[in-house]
Amino acid sequence: MELVYTDIRNPLTQYLTDTAAEFAKEGKRVFYIAPNSLSFEMERKVLEYLPEQATFDIIVTRFGQLARYLMIDRTEVGQPLDDVGLAMIFFRVLSQFDDGDLKVYGRLQTDFGFINQLVALYKELQRSNMSILDLEAMESPDKQADLVKIFLAVTDILSKEGFEHQSKLAQLTSLVETGQLDEQLKNIVLVVDGFSRFSAEEEALVSALNERVSEILIGVYASKKAVQAAYAEGNVYQANVDFLRHLSAQFQTKATYIGQEPVLDSIGKFSKNMEAYYDYSGTMLDLTPADKEKIQLQTELNQSLIGWPSFSKIYQCFPQQREGLLHLGSSSDGARHMG
Repeated sequence: MELVYTDIRNPLTQYLTDTAAEFAKEGKRVFYIAPNSLSFEMERKVLEYLPEQATFDIIVTRFGQLARYLMIDRTEVGQPLDDVGLAMIFFRVLSQFDDGDLKVYGRLQTDFGFINQLVALYKELQRSNMSILDLEAMESPDKQADLVKIFLAVTDILSKEGFEHQSKLAQLTSLVETGQLDEQLKNIVLVVDGFSRFSAEEEALVSALNERVSEILIGVYASKKAVQAAYAEGNVYQANVDFLRHLSAQFQTKATYIGQEPVLDSIGKFSKNMEAYYDYSGTMLDLTPADKEKIQLQTELNQSLIGWPSFSKIYQCFPQQREGLLHLGSSSDGARHMG
């Protein structure tokens, strides 16, 4: 695994695309992984940076779709089950319990609100790469015992009747860990762009793939100052720095700075002042009247992120910085990106 980072002023996606193109020229099968909400925007950017503006050797996709690409030749072993079907399985299981079998939830056996909550918990456990047995320290041992009893009965039905009881990512991770895809994986390169954290399922998959694929390249935006700081709490780059440090410790690899030192023009000064404001260093750069004329801030009543309209206006004024501010401002996938 290789970890790289660069300043917000530098074109990270362009560097990663150039690197992906080099791997493709070597005959590697390259998957360029982006978060769900950025995948279409990222695909457009990647194609723009390629000299020929198109390629069949680099596939821009998402982790969830990666499972479909790598498992496309495998026969489905289980019947797919949507939320309605899963709710019916829970209803069936709850209906089979006798009075007294469930000490806490016995009165809710036919409550559809309770069943929907069980479905939501089941899916959340899947995303977190956990089982019901991993839930500990609940306020009531009787509640925990009831939930374990319900979930084990549901899992038993799903297995016996041939329903899928794992997400696509979990299925792919299992295939990778058991070596069933080794021949296919050895010629694959993963390039990961736009994340500031992985879900539990994604991290488990990356960990399984790390020793089996040709290379994994992960890039994020961060400054040298933020990465080298002993204290990152509150830093504008905190999410990305924590992400880098976590991966560096887990996979025993050092993050490398790429690109040139940013030019200290108007937007460069503004970026450094933003970082200084949030890391409490107090090293603010003076903005000249000409600098201030190039920066416009606006406030809106309806906004999904505090401060995002400001970044929106800024990258309209400085279109050449759009890529960097896109990463800085996006809030998709559980706030994976800095904002």
